[in-house]
Amino acid sequence: MAPQRSHNDRNERKVNSVRPFSSITSHIDPMVLYTFLALLTISVVILAFKAGNRQDCSMVSMAFSSRQHGVNTSFTVGEVITFKANNTGSAPAGGYTWHFSDSSVQQQGQQVYHAFNKAGSFIVTLQAGKCSWNREVQVINPIPLTTSTPAADVFPVIDGPTEAFVGRPVTFSNSTPGAKSWEWRLQQPNAETHNERSHTYIFSSPGDRIVTLVVNGDASRMVKKRVNVFPAPAEHRNVDPFVPPPFPVQETKPEVAPAAPEKPKAPAVSDEEFRSMLTQLSNKQKGIQDFAPYLCNNLNARVLLNDKDVKTFSQFCDAIRGKKRIKIEMVNLIKDPDGCVKEIRVRYDKKGFLGIF
Repeated sequence: MAPQRSHNDRNERKVNSVRPFSSITSHIDPMVLYTFLALLTISVVILAFKAGNRQDCSMVSMAFSSRQHGVNTSFTVGEVITFKANNTGSAPAGGYTWHFSDSSVQQQGQQVYHAFNKAGSFIVTLQAGKCSWNREVQVINPIPLTTSTPAADVFPVIDGPTEAFVGRPVTFSNSTPGAKSWEWRLQQPNAETHNERSHTYIFSSPGDRIVTLVVNGDASRMVKKRVNVFPAPAEHRNVDPFVPPPFPVQETKPEVAPAAPEKPKAPAVSDEEFRSMLTQLSNKQKGIQDFAPYLCNNLNARVLLNDKDVKTFSQFCDAIRGKKRIKIEMVNLIKDPDGCVKEIRVRYDKKGFLGIF
């Protein structure tokens, strides 16, 4: 008979059946296990974040075109090129940015326009979000336009007048490009042929004349020019032998302007002499007319008293005449070029002039 197990043995067996990894975890440090689980969780989160922010760059392509070359990658200097981003998916949130690698400013937009100002190879870069695309553009110098030489005239042209006068020379010429020989001839019997680029005719009679020209010996392209010749105009001459003598021309003498009358010159007088005469005037020994010659009869000459008061000379004389107590200290005469006194400056003793001025 088998021995019976105790109650504790049955409980231990029951616990061991619930923890199947207990034998493994019992040999691993719990901190190592927790660290491993944390790193695994972080990796899953990062992977999920990258997967959520991933942008598909294969949905966008670049196309270059111009009006002259159409869709192409080779253009000329100065040509306006259209740069377009073809997107088959949703538009990027940040828009499109174009770089042309020619030191120009970058441009924004799904379709932009740009012209390169020099020849060379340029890498055009398109950025949209996290994606970028590069494409090479070849820029060459434009082919210079060659001006073709205009073709020579099918028929030569006679340059010259259509009218002439008898006896007067008239010249006809031709400037056909590439011409090497010329044959000038009048369309009349026994006419001479002339072989220069231009020829001069003198017609002896009036009427119609026809001038013909053949260039480079090609008679199939002979040209003609009709010239109407008029009689020589009559010359009008003065047959009157009498020529009247010219009328005598009367010589005119230049008028001499009358000399201007000389201005009267004043007699010479000094400042001290004039002061003495004013003192005599105050003593009634002289009158105002005694001063007229020195003033050139201008008795209204200006008188400046003590550099302050202004009077005319006649007023000044009336004020000091007969006033013996007047003391004139200084007189300064201002004269014009003729010696006439125009202004008189007088300095006086104010005490002597109390009640006078």
